[in-house]
Amino acid sequence: MKQMKNKVLTGCSAFILLIGGCQSGSKSNTAQDSVSIERVEQPAVAENQPLQFQLVKIAGKKDTLTFDIKSRSFVNVTLSTPDETGNIRINQIIMPDGAMDGPFGKTYHDSLYISGTYQLIIAESLMQENPYTGEYQVKIEVKEDQR
Repeated sequence: MKQMKNKVLTGCSAFILLIGGCQSGSKSNTAQDSVSIERVEQPAVAENQPLQFQLVKIAGKKDTLTFDIKSRSFVNVTLSTPDETGNIRINQIIMPDGAMDGPFGKTYHDSLYISGTYQLIIAESLMQENPYTGEYQVKIEVKEDQR
């Protein structure tokens, strides 16, 4: 009888640990899901003109801006706010092949070699206080590299 009680207690303990482990995994996913990403479509512009995004940042949310390049190019990205302050930056650039780089500040200058759609993730730095809420502008200048 005593052996039977030990088996039941051991089985119940294992079951409780299993359920507890499943619950802790779902809690971490919930925190991650609370930050949503807003995708912003590329505005229509004349060829060889800079892209201009004028947006409103919501604290805790990320904005994804996209732009295309057709051949090897040099890109110059500038992020600005009305008073030039605030906890907002270019967090990442995602290349057409899935490679990522970042974080950056309010500017990004580089040569891009892969043709396709690039994504810029705009958000606050989690290392600083006071997430930014308010208007901001992103200017993307793409110049074909003649090399």
